[in-house]
Amino acid sequence: IARRAARCGLRTRDDMSEPLAGKKEQIEAFWLEYQRACQVQVPGFSATAFGHTRALADELAALIQAGHKRAHATLERDFEVEGDELPRPGEHVVVLDGAGQPQAIVRTTHVERRYFNEIDDSFAFEAGEGERTLAWWLTAHRQDFAERAEREGFQVGERAILILEYFE
Repeated sequence: IARRAARCGLRTRDDMSEPLAGKKEQIEAFWLEYQRACQVQVPGFSATAFGHTRALADELAALIQAGHKRAHATLERDFEVEGDELPRPGEHVVVLDGAGQPQAIVRTTHVERRYFNEIDDSFAFEAGEGERTLAWWLTAHRQDFAERAEREGFQVGERAILILEYFE
C-alpha cells in the first residue's frame, strides 16, 4: 500500500496529534470490499488521512462520506518534503480517519497547480469545508498555512503553490 503523507488542512485546536497510519490488514480488506461491491478491478491505491491532525482527519473524512467534500488543496511543498508523487487522475485513495480507520474511497478526477491567491468560489465550494465560501476558505487556510510555516520553518504567502485534487 502506498501511503501519502497526511495532507494539510484546517487544524482544530482541541487535538494537535497527527493522524495514525492505519492497519494494513483493515485497509486492504476495505479496498477489496470496495472492488467487490463496485465490480471494479483496480491494480493499486494509496491510503491517507486528509488533514494533519486526528480531529481534522475525522472531520474531513466525514465531509467526504457525506458527499460535501469533493476537492482538496495541499501545499506543493508537502509532497516535496515527504518525497511523494503528485496525485494523478484515475488514482484511488482510501481515506483514513484520525485513528487510521478506512472511511471512504475516492477516485481522483482532476489535478491542477494553482497559486493560493488564485483559489476561486468554485474550488472553495467543492472543498466542502466550513461555510463552503471563498471568504471562509481563504481565511481558514491563510491562518493554518501561516501557523504551519512558523512551526515548521518555511515561508508561505499568497503565491504559495497548491496542488488541487478533485475526486468522486
